[in-house]
Amino acid sequence: AIEKNPSAVLYLQSLKSTHRSWNGGEEYAEQLDLHYPHNCGNDIEVLNRRGGITSPLPGLSNVTVIGCDMREATSHPLLKFMIQNEECRADIVVSELLGSFGDNELSPECLDGVQRCGILKENCVSIPQNYTAFIAPVSSSRLYSEARCQSNFPAHPEEGPAAPASGMQRALETPYVVRSHAASQTHPEIACWTFSHPHPSKSDTTTRMDIEDNTSNKTNASAEAAMKINNDRHAHISFRCDPMLGASAGCGYGALNTEIPSVDVKVKEGCEGTNVTIHGFLGSFHSVLYESPSVKSKVGKMKQKSSDGKRLSVISIAPNSFSVGMFSWFPLYFPLKQP
Repeated sequence: AIEKNPSAVLYLQSLKSTHRSWNGGEEYAEQLDLHYPHNCGNDIEVLNRRGGITSPLPGLSNVTVIGCDMREATSHPLLKFMIQNEECRADIVVSELLGSFGDNELSPECLDGVQRCGILKENCVSIPQNYTAFIAPVSSSRLYSEARCQSNFPAHPEEGPAAPASGMQRALETPYVVRSHAASQTHPEIACWTFSHPHPSKSDTTTRMDIEDNTSNKTNASAEAAMKINNDRHAHISFRCDPMLGASAGCGYGALNTEIPSVDVKVKEGCEGTNVTIHGFLGSFHSVLYESPSVKSKVGKMKQKSSDGKRLSVISIAPNSFSVGMFSWFPLYFPLKQP
């Protein structure tokens, strides 16, 4: 599991020091005259010194908390050991790096850095597997006014109240995470770009990041694949006139309102006579946490069925696929300098 919050790492380290179930049952192994292997794996297996037979310790977990730059995993001895031993590399990576706009909190850069270090197996599964950024125009004089008010706040709060103000340009060039209320999303959101993890590798590649030891000369194709990743993204998006002015999307946060009846509205070409002021854009995301080929599993609140029959576990704050009951993310507001 990957975490970007330093405070969360400290909390996990405290759990490691206070909960014996997190320590892999070392004290139990000593009582049973068993040897606990520290070398790899998250599932607990103990080795009988006499018979050399491995057996599980049920109910216990081998948790190791490592505080380091995830993009420089080779600097830690345990992670270096994983790189050197292919069977000990990660089978699955679980991360919580998503921002309100998907990639705006450096999720691609961090996860690609982890893959580039060489600690993942070639068939490693990432959760989330992919995430798509969406954007839609929003009309809200309140959001725009509050963004303008940020120009009066200090540019560097740590300098105190005497610090120079941010200024209008900086205030209106800064995106804000907002729980939109007095707002109207005027058009359906449109996808901008998608990131997927891990980047697929080819079995015949070699890697500059490969670390060899005396027992194995195998290269890390997964790390080599990460060397060739290009995270540059851009999108040219056109929003077509919506006669309903996005009424079903409401304020831009929440599921589409399917109770709004369809109305036969005659609109002239070019939407003449339909005036609305755009104060900026709302950014959101849709993420596939895991895609399973199984069709027998029950569909829960956060699962959907894809067109090819596969099961998708998703989270989303985009109105078209909003995850009802989830309050972990709010839209990202991009103000316009001139509405």
